[in-house]
Amino acid sequence: MIERLSRRLGLRLRFALFFAALGLGGTALIGTGLWIGHARSGGPIDGYVIAGVLGGLGVLGLSVWIGLLFDENVAKPILALASDLTTRARADVDLDVDESQARHLGALAPAANAINTALSEARAARQRAIARETARIAREKALFEALFRDLGEGAVVVTPDNRVMLYNRMAQDLLGDIGLDRPLSAFLRPEPITDALSRMQKARVRGEVTAETFLAASADGARFMLGRVSPILSDEELSGHVLIFQDATEELSTHAKHDHLFTALMEGVRRPAGTIGALLELTDSDEDLTPETRERVRQGIKDELARLFACVDDMGKRHAKIKSRHWPMSPVAANHIFDGISASADTPLRTIRSEAMLSCDGFAVITLLRILVGHLFEQGTRNVLTLYVEEDADETRLILGWQGEPVTDGQLTELLCNPLSPAYGEYSGRDALNAHQTDLWSEPEDGGYRIVLPLASANPPLTPCDARPEFYDFNLPEAPKGDMSNTPLSELSFVVFDTETTGLSPRGGDEIVQIAGLRIVNGRILHGETFETLVNPGRSIPAASTQVHHITEEMVADAPSIAEAGRRFHDFCRGAVLVAHNAPFDLAFLRLKENVIGRRFDNPVLCTVLMSAGLFDHSGQHTLDALCDRFGVHIPPEARHTAMGDAVATAEVFVRMLGLLEAKGVTTLGAAIAEEGRMTKIRKAQAY
Repeated sequence: MIERLSRRLGLRLRFALFFAALGLGGTALIGTGLWIGHARSGGPIDGYVIAGVLGGLGVLGLSVWIGLLFDENVAKPILALASDLTTRARADVDLDVDESQARHLGALAPAANAINTALSEARAARQRAIARETARIAREKALFEALFRDLGEGAVVVTPDNRVMLYNRMAQDLLGDIGLDRPLSAFLRPEPITDALSRMQKARVRGEVTAETFLAASADGARFMLGRVSPILSDEELSGHVLIFQDATEELSTHAKHDHLFTALMEGVRRPAGTIGALLELTDSDEDLTPETRERVRQGIKDELARLFACVDDMGKRHAKIKSRHWPMSPVAANHIFDGISASADTPLRTIRSEAMLSCDGFAVITLLRILVGHLFEQGTRNVLTLYVEEDADETRLILGWQGEPVTDGQLTELLCNPLSPAYGEYSGRDALNAHQTDLWSEPEDGGYRIVLPLASANPPLTPCDARPEFYDFNLPEAPKGDMSNTPLSELSFVVFDTETTGLSPRGGDEIVQIAGLRIVNGRILHGETFETLVNPGRSIPAASTQVHHITEEMVADAPSIAEAGRRFHDFCRGAVLVAHNAPFDLAFLRLKENVIGRRFDNPVLCTVLMSAGLFDHSGQHTLDALCDRFGVHIPPEARHTAMGDAVATAEVFVRMLGLLEAKGVTTLGAAIAEEGRMTKIRKAQAY
């Protein structure tokens, strides 16, 4: 019982009780001594009482004074050293211990630093050993990531209860804000998937392990995914499912349009053809038609032929549009096109390098330009051929320039009528231009001439130097069931977020101007799964606020309203615990707008300020900057006081705090919330 009581009281309170007992004991001893002296010697008692009171007050005052000095120079430094050592042990922080805070403790601070140094060296040695042992796995992992990430089809791996534990870049492009540990039903309509899984399970019962096909709409109904689902078996146990799919929206739409086009063509041709046939039959069967009747018949045939030609012309245009949308286009680097032409051309050709990306059929474009280059050199009247690009908004123009004779429109037309390549059959250069919904032409330029080929621009893909988002986690814990309060913190998903506002008074009319957040799953910060948007506050932004977060009224003029931004952020936070630094402030702005947003932010909430107050109760410094200094987290100056910069810093601090909470015995969400409730009074006494 004494040991339990000792743990509950805390070091500083136990020292305070010790000096209080020392003062009271000294006072009692002085009183007892004076009473015994008076009992033996007799005489007036007043002098003994005065001496006892003065002596007792002196002993009590001395005890208080020494106790305060002891608290300031011994108790607090001991707690600070203990906190620093615990932080470095549990949060993997490799910073030296500040010895100045324990300057009155003799060799204790240097000894603590020696322990910290030894711990850092042990960690470094362990990391080197792990790095050596996992080098082969890392190589295989890199190969797997490269192959899977750049797969041309969308790929998702889900747990047996259909939570995402892996996805590739194409799946992210097709399904939008897909994320680890999120239910698949948030991105795909579940009914077709459930049916495919049911068929797959029946096949497994029969002893067959097969893939089942599905056609499922995206959650918003905007796209249709055609794919297949396969089981993942480990020791005959189902470990999850693999879904491979592609966007079938355009294919289905094109198929439907082709069917409609054919039906419309038949309907449009049948009536004029029938009428023309009837009129011709009339002229053949009756040779005695009057000139007026014969003229009316001739006019009728002309009218029906006009309708027939108009129908065929309209069908041709509509078919060209359908064909152009259906033709496969992909992002291609302009430099790759230049390299392809240079490698196959038999003529000297100068190229000007460019980082531009094109959306095109790369083989068709290379072949077409190679034919043009060959024709320009054929007659020997042109030289100094140069390939380069001009970029303009959503369009990138490929330019082939030269010095010498011009190229006539007739020559270009003749070249475009020829088949491009045996690989494309009768597919001509003109067909390729139609498929790209573009054309090319010749024009004079700086004493020479050039051929201009406009093509659609494409966004650049990730390069090897870009940061790679986290696409997988094969060790996802089981999904929480029922009340989350008993769920271990290590098994929860978190969204760490921050807001920037017009001011500090949500009830006084201030509004959000920026929201940002990022997810933490399985203790890992997912830098590839983020949310960030400016918000139009519907009011002016004070200059004093702009000086802090650098967001101006011009920047938010075209930003979404809080209704739209709030709904998107609510979707991003689905199923997660919300985390923020001084969370009540940020949540107040969101919860006051719940009626406008149409959603309730009823997620569990954790606040890093209150967590800090509970973990480091010896310190009054719980600002984000102070916590970053404590944990060795660096915030770039340009990122401070931006929503995303502060959210990232808070996330880095929070994941380090989780280890300290576990060491303190706070392992579940309910325990963490209870600990925050205990520290609420401390929070009110702090400055943030």
